[in-house]
Amino acid sequence: MPSQESRGPFCQSCSMPLTRPEEFGSDKSGYRVNDYCRHCYMGGAFTDPDVTMEQMIDRCVSIMARRNIMPEAKARELLNRVMPCMKRWRAHPAAAGAGKGRGAWAGDEQC
Repeated sequence: MPSQESRGPFCQSCSMPLTRPEEFGSDKSGYRVNDYCRHCYMGGAFTDPDVTMEQMIDRCVSIMARRNIMPEAKARELLNRVMPCMKRWRAHPAAAGAGKGRGAWAGDEQC
């Protein structure tokens, strides 16, 4: 598969590259929001407000492997490194699984 490095923007919940207008989420009025994809954020709210970061990583790894974006192990390594830096997971560390061996969230040197 040819290398296609996406430069963003990216969904700040699942890390999906946002390349087309229909991929973006929406606010309560139906207007586009630039931080989240339509799978994660619609009508001004998260589509799955109780999902943890670990659950989101599992979902995304499965999708990336199934679509041959990258092998499962590589996707998991990438997402474990990137997800803690995303807006949704930095803003809500308790929902992200803080205290479960993930390390510091705010000001984390890897972000």
